[in-house]
Amino acid sequence: MGEWMWLPAIIIMGYLIGSLNGSILLSKVFFKDDIRKHGSGNAGATNVLRVHGKKWTFLVSAWDMGKGALAVLLGRALSGHYAVMHTALTMGVGERYAGGIAAGIAVILGHVFPVWFGFRGGKGVITACMVMLMLDWKTACIALAFFFALVFWKRYISLGSIAAVITLPVTALLLRRDLPFLVMCIFVMVLIIFLHKANIKRLLSGTENKFGKKAPSNEHEGSS
Repeated sequence: MGEWMWLPAIIIMGYLIGSLNGSILLSKVFFKDDIRKHGSGNAGATNVLRVHGKKWTFLVSAWDMGKGALAVLLGRALSGHYAVMHTALTMGVGERYAGGIAAGIAVILGHVFPVWFGFRGGKGVITACMVMLMLDWKTACIALAFFFALVFWKRYISLGSIAAVITLPVTALLLRRDLPFLVMCIFVMVLIIFLHKANIKRLLSGTENKFGKKAPSNEHEGSS
């Protein structure tokens, strides 16, 4: 198998790992149910917190962060061993780094559109956070600072998530200035803002649910 054949292998690997959605698996294995039928209807940690409590939220968050880390590590290992994307795609940043980016994008897409669960997953915030931490902890920590500041101040998880991803490309330009990482930051920003379009409408109308307040059924507030 040639070097370039490992690029789709990395992408498929990352996507399949991402498709193992923690909140859906937890609800099916431990509660014989589907988390998407309850609370906000979202397959993410915020909805698990509402429906099942803090302990299960911690487990789901750890799972979704773990799969993000695993995908990046495997992507780096494969691309480093087989010299995937050596010149054209790495832009001089190294094969392992480029493989991590490819796997990182794929694992986020898998979480959002899981093949195992009818392509209806979460919003990808927690998994994306771990991917960004693996690739560049400084950029990720700045985004997390904005997230926690907005959630603490306004009590809207969705607002914190949107603000956090908006910082990513700006920080990438200021701190890294390499094209593959910038492209990934723009991808994460656009995807997560798109997935929060209903939240944005409710924020603008003043009807968004605040963190800690029980959401009415089928209102997709929150993230992950």
